[in-house]
Amino acid sequence: MFKILTVSALPLFFLAGCERYSSLPQCSSFLDTGHPVAMQIDAIGSALDKAEGLRWYRCSAGQRFSNDQCVGDAIELQRQDALAYAAEFAGRAGQPWRLPTVGEMGTLKQDHCTNPALDTRVFPSIQITNYWTSSTSLNGPSMGCTVYTFNGHSICKEVVTQKRPFLLVMDAKP
Repeated sequence: MFKILTVSALPLFFLAGCERYSSLPQCSSFLDTGHPVAMQIDAIGSALDKAEGLRWYRCSAGQRFSNDQCVGDAIELQRQDALAYAAEFAGRAGQPWRLPTVGEMGTLKQDHCTNPALDTRVFPSIQITNYWTSSTSLNGPSMGCTVYTFNGHSICKEVVTQKRPFLLVMDAKP
């Protein structure tokens, strides 16, 4: 009798975990209800997070910022190619742009909303997918760390040959 009860209760246990996301509002509508923008945004496509000392490019790599929106398609690259892209971008721009760490991406997470869990007023075209970070995985060189923008959770078990989009960040100048 106990085994039957356990097996039949198991699906309910897994379904109960889904409610924590369904009860959160979408950030695109939640943040528009009077919540102030936490970053200082400019007209050229960057956002300054004074609290963290970081300057973010507001579009995914491959896109350009124009008229308050991201134009073009975000590029998706394997992790090593994303790191190389960031280095080349930094060289051409003459500024130290790079891929963010898992911790830096975590500072973008909105705790009271989801889908995406980032402020879409700051990042107007953020995709709902895993974004590469520069953080390495303890699971070996074939794995890297990403952040899932739907809920802001990170995972360091992403195969580095997967093609993923990414954001660019740099330390803010004092």
